Amino acid sequence: MELKIEYDHSLPANLTILRTKTHHEFVDKINHLFENPYPSNIIIAHNGSSFSPIDLKQVYYFFTESKAVYVKSEFGKQKITERLYEIESHLPNYFVRISRFEIVNLQWVQRFEYTFGGRITLHLKDKEQLYTTRSHTKKIKEILFRK
Repeated sequence: MELKIEYDHSLPANLTILRTKTHHEFVDKINHLFENPYPSNIIIAHNGSSFSPIDLKQVYYFFTESKAVYVKSEFGKQKITERLYEIESHLPNYFVRISRFEIVNLQWVQRFEYTFGGRITLHLKDKEQLYTTRSHTKKIKEILFRK
């Protein structure tokens, strides 16, 4: 997607107009920035009656298991209350969805490996392996090869 910025000094100071031919996830991210001008760099994990802040840079990936959402980080596996799609809309661009059930932090990926079934194996720095689904493999390739 190409971005072109034009300034219109006739508009009111509190109005920004964004025009696009079709809906794109990039538009959602811009909208989110306007709604939350000070995005958080932490996620809150729940452990019974206590809450723990986790810096997003320490997060390996988010995943769903038995209808619950968890974060896997340097501190292990912890439960969070947000749904996966809610988390995804607030994450920096170094997080990418690799399946319906997982969003991974690319900064924690040591290497990528193609499999015979058209999928990609992600080898994490903690020696864990995650697998893309075929429907998300294209997105990973676009990110890796900037296409």
